[in-house]
Amino acid sequence: MLRSRTTIFLLSALFVGLALTRTGDPDGPPGDASSVGAPVPAAASGPNPSQRRLPCPAGGYLCATEDDLGEYRIRRWTRDVGTLVVHVPEPSSETPARARLLQSAAAAGVRAWNGHPYPVRVDLRTAEEAHFSIRWSTGLGGRIVGAARTSWAPGRGLAVASIDLVTRSPFDPDRSVEPERVRLTAAHEMGHALGLPHSDSPRDVMYPENTAASLSARDYRSMESLYALPDGSILIPGPGS
Repeated sequence: MLRSRTTIFLLSALFVGLALTRTGDPDGPPGDASSVGAPVPAAASGPNPSQRRLPCPAGGYLCATEDDLGEYRIRRWTRDVGTLVVHVPEPSSETPARARLLQSAAAAGVRAWNGHPYPVRVDLRTAEEAHFSIRWSTGLGGRIVGAARTSWAPGRGLAVASIDLVTRSPFDPDRSVEPERVRLTAAHEMGHALGLPHSDSPRDVMYPENTAASLSARDYRSMESLYALPDGSILIPGPGS
């Protein structure tokens, strides 16, 4: 979830969770996600991956979000989907011209993860072949401007119901959200939809507050590490992690 500056990532092994984005200063820095391709990393394999306890990988932020036990469990897609298709419709609550701007901004944010770890295709017309869709709302409550609705179970991996984005400022319902902020929020929630937790650096798009202007090398490196580890395995922070 991204708030008008913060995101809370809540994934459960047995039920649907939310990754929510909040927004802070309405005049804060806009988001701008760039698209970079990379090969799909090979995931580690072996029996009972959910029982594996592994050290945190270096150079990323997979251990930045820990539970009360000081651990972080890997929750990611477990199958090779080929090309990941995301349906991004126009928001029906906006004028046609404004709706097209917001649709284009959300599509750019989703495409920011193209090749990390899967090729990504955005379908602007139909959800018929989509793995999941963007859903638009005038508001999600409080300062929330985005939410990734996901579920996870051992052996099945991560599944995505939708990514929800707002069209109106949480500070002023009469004010439309700027396309640049929609793009940043969509990129943040797409990262959660693929399994990333929050970052601990404001330079990363996965930081809980929307302070970054684009995806960072650390965002991509963390995604690569995520898909090189067994789904369900537990990461244990070590000295300096």
